[in-house]
Amino acid sequence: MYRLDAALRTSERRPATVIVDLGQRSAALEPGDRPGAENLLENLRGRAALTEIVLDDANNDLLLVYRAARAADAEGAGGILFRRHCAGDPCTGEQPSAVRSLASILYDSLRTDTPNTPLVAHVALALRAIVPGTPAPVDPVITRGGLASWQERRAVAYMEERLDQSFPVSAVADACGLSVNHFSRAFRRSMGKPPHRWLLDRRIERAQALLRSSDMSLADVALACGFAEQSHFTRVFTRTVGLPPGAWRRTAD
Repeated sequence: MYRLDAALRTSERRPATVIVDLGQRSAALEPGDRPGAENLLENLRGRAALTEIVLDDANNDLLLVYRAARAADAEGAGGILFRRHCAGDPCTGEQPSAVRSLASILYDSLRTDTPNTPLVAHVALALRAIVPGTPAPVDPVITRGGLASWQERRAVAYMEERLDQSFPVSAVADACGLSVNHFSRAFRRSMGKPPHRWLLDRRIERAQALLRSSDMSLADVALACGFAEQSHFTRVFTRTVGLPPGAWRRTAD
């Protein structure tokens, strides 16, 4: 079902690697055959800092490495390894649907010739927030007036899990233990945009992934991305991307 870009295809022992910088909230892609890739995986296992998950429908193993904000923790704050099969006891069993859905988006993003690294980073961070047993990250310095790191992770995870649903900002604020006004101001300081704008951008990013990797109708894509009407989806997509979704899909093929 899934296949990685040729530069990221993996061998049995050396999975492709996504390095997630927890301080910058960014992601970088590395091929599985780079020097030290195998040592990194074993180091994470040795420190009990790795969560291993089986995805039966994945054609490749994929390693997410979360690097701490502080240079003192240079080996990283932990990792998640998605495996095609379970090689031993560390692998976890059936995963929540949100984990599988986010993993699907991640693999689909990496299939493209030019992976959307901001999208990869967002999905990787959301996975870190919701995967059971993932080692707690070292907290980066909190932006003055912004969200605490745990609130930021919870807000992102809450919205990522509900991209296909309608919900008020107050629900996200409640999940973070803040009033709506406080949450909205803090979210904007931390993320650079208000919650509603961030959510719309993520829904459009998900729509792009679905348009590129599936033959779903525009109406179904709209519903899967939280838009009640195709016309609203088309307006937002066109305003954000610069092309209507149908035209964009033809250029992406």
